Amino acid sequence: MKTTLCAALLAAACAPAAAVDLAWSGFATLGYARSDAPYTYQRSIDRNGTFARDSVLAGQLDMRLTPQWSATVQAKAAPALNADHRWDLTASWAFVAWRPNDDWLLRAGRLRVPLFLYSETQDVGAANDMARTPNEMHAITPTPDFTGLYATRNWTLGDREITVDGYSGFANMTYRQWSREGMGTGLAAGARFTDVRVRSTGLVLTVREPDALWRAGIHKTNTRRAGNQPMAVRFPRVTLAPGIGYWQVDDALPGPGVDYVPSIENLLFTVGAELQLGNGWRVAGELGRARQFDTELGADATAGYLALFKSIDRFTPYVSVSRMLSSRSQREWYDRLSQATMPSFVPGAAQIVAAQRAAADLQTVFDQHSIGIGMSYRLDASSKLKAEWMRTSIGKTSSMVDVPPGGASPSGTHVNVISVNYSVAF
Repeated sequence: MKTTLCAALLAAACAPAAAVDLAWSGFATLGYARSDAPYTYQRSIDRNGTFARDSVLAGQLDMRLTPQWSATVQAKAAPALNADHRWDLTASWAFVAWRPNDDWLLRAGRLRVPLFLYSETQDVGAANDMARTPNEMHAITPTPDFTGLYATRNWTLGDREITVDGYSGFANMTYRQWSREGMGTGLAAGARFTDVRVRSTGLVLTVREPDALWRAGIHKTNTRRAGNQPMAVRFPRVTLAPGIGYWQVDDALPGPGVDYVPSIENLLFTVGAELQLGNGWRVAGELGRARQFDTELGADATAGYLALFKSIDRFTPYVSVSRMLSSRSQREWYDRLSQATMPSFVPGAAQIVAAQRAAADLQTVFDQHSIGIGMSYRLDASSKLKAEWMRTSIGKTSSMVDVPPGGASPSGTHVNVISVNYSVAF
């Protein structure tokens, strides 16, 4: 990557100043969301309403250095990933590109993972009709961005364009967890932020036709905590007496010790399609499967959604259904830990039970489905106004829910979210 960056800088330095073409653009969304649930949903949505869930502001500079070389920088202001109630300004895109001919495009730097149908325009609200793509689908990804190398090969067959994207790189991410109860080892109730490095490699096939868009990909990731902190594989059972015992969720508790690994791997498979059905009708859907290795306590889930649209002049009403379900093994671990009990005569029983329940909350487990009804209104070619009602039904639990300290499990609950967005591209 350093060689590519140096080559781009050399090309820019050698090119006459007048030959460098600069183009500015940007996009923004002002979004308001409010729920009816007694807990916070998706980090910021609650009964008081919030502008933090969907609002974003970004500016982009595209530089044409030579006919073959270019560079792009995109700065984005959005809610921070490593803290609640704070915004950050980050470089969401920062790359150099070399196009040796019409069929090949090579890029190096910070780019978006080509994971979903709308990955490239995921933040650009004016480019989409839904108030937001169902979060059941987007929660499956370990990282939406990466820093590394990206190669694209195009073929044109009649009115069909075929694209193969291959990429490899890393992303420094902050992983957020939430626990209703603290552990006696210093973990307080509330949000917990863990820095991780995700190495990601993938291959994606995209087919574009006049009335259809198809995409399928396979992605391999390796996740390691900052400071090389190990990650638990499983929790051993400690038996105190017949029918009495607990799961050792921390080495500070008495027991044989927790099994750890230095990193965990995932394989992620995704398929998606958008089809024009005629007379203004359009359907889009995606399916993803994240396969977890090395641990029984990681993120292993299946997710997908289906959306139907109808364009009527400037209006586009739509309905969507979505589902996300963690593997049986993860749901069983959640049951074991969240339903833990212990007789009060056992020394430290309350603390041991609280530690197990805190560990249950810290697992990434999803069991939910949603139905959404919404509409977008195209004000002009570059701006849209959207409104949506979405009802989410939670089965066993959902890591998208922040239950207040000491609160009841979200099992069997529902959350209704009303969203209103104004999006513009410029």
